[in-house]
Amino acid sequence: MKKEIDPRYIPDNLPKRGNILLYVWRMIRKIFCVSFFSVGSIIIAAIVFPFIRLFNLNNQERFRRAGHHFISLILNFFVYMMKILHISIFKVDDIERLRNLKGCVIVANHPSLLDVVYTLSFVKNADCIVKAELVNSPMGGIVKNLYITNNVDFEKMTEDCIKCLKEGSNLIIFPEGTRSPYKGENAYKKGAARIALAAGANVQPMHIGGNMKYGLGKYEPFWKVHPTDIYRYEFKVLPQIDITKYKDLAPAIAAKRLTEDMRLVIDSEGAKLPSYED
Repeated sequence: MKKEIDPRYIPDNLPKRGNILLYVWRMIRKIFCVSFFSVGSIIIAAIVFPFIRLFNLNNQERFRRAGHHFISLILNFFVYMMKILHISIFKVDDIERLRNLKGCVIVANHPSLLDVVYTLSFVKNADCIVKAELVNSPMGGIVKNLYITNNVDFEKMTEDCIKCLKEGSNLIIFPEGTRSPYKGENAYKKGAARIALAAGANVQPMHIGGNMKYGLGKYEPFWKVHPTDIYRYEFKVLPQIDITKYKDLAPAIAAKRLTEDMRLVIDSEGAKLPSYED
């Protein structure tokens, strides 16, 4: 049975495909990048991680920190490889602020599959909450060793998140819980706010803009590409939200207010930009 697609994820303004040879060439380059990423993930889990663990025996915290730094370095190489191959290019307005973050919850809108790849490449010591099904993907070895999966109850997941934040790691969460639609919007879930409040961690909002990410959105096959252009990303690091302003509120009210403030800060930046300009 064919999977039903939410109509909000079907773009109305998709440009007509341009030169067929250039289109196929972009498709080949994208498939190569996906394959490189998948094979690389398997090699890292099978060969590199055992080597890192050898130097961090009986110290899981130090192993995870070393693993996070290594993954950030590798993903930094990967995003520049995509730039050289002219698959995807990016701009970050304040990358040093991201690199110097410590013990913060990083929240952003979520237009594409590459959002977490870029963010992990910018932030050297970052954890994130990932879908449990990724454990059975080529990235499974990396996910099981380094990141927090969402297949446990919220209390246990919150404990793991608080622990990582208290250790000085940053935590990446996309409050929508899934990729953003082309039309309309997804409600922000309160999980990111509840975790930040429980950990006493400040929230660092970020807006991810650029052109249309067709081929990287929800329901779209991995081999699809933008009809006329490469993927263009613009990352805007927004004012940090100080968690102490919510300390006198009841937990439920504080989580609601903080979630509303996250959306307000991120959406206010998005409102300044044209919609998926190409």
